[in-house]
Amino acid sequence: MSANYNYVNPYSHLSDSVERDLAHAANVGNRAYSALEGLAIVASGIARGAAAFGRYLVQVAEALNEARARDARFSGSQW
Repeated sequence: MSANYNYVNPYSHLSDSVERDLAHAANVGNRAYSALEGLAIVASGIARGAAAFGRYLVQVAEALNEARARDARFSGSQW
């Protein structure tokens, strides 16, 4: 059984707009696109996403604490 190396995953390609933006960014500065710059952009995006997720978790914890406090107030139990 031979492997089919000609198979192309249609979802692995960049969209036309992203490819156009990358080509434009590379041509504007008259320099090649740096993989390190790309990694830095990706890393900063991941960091922003992680920070936003952390803020979301804090908001959920605060909402749960407020709900428990309200419930304890109405039911007369101590929390």
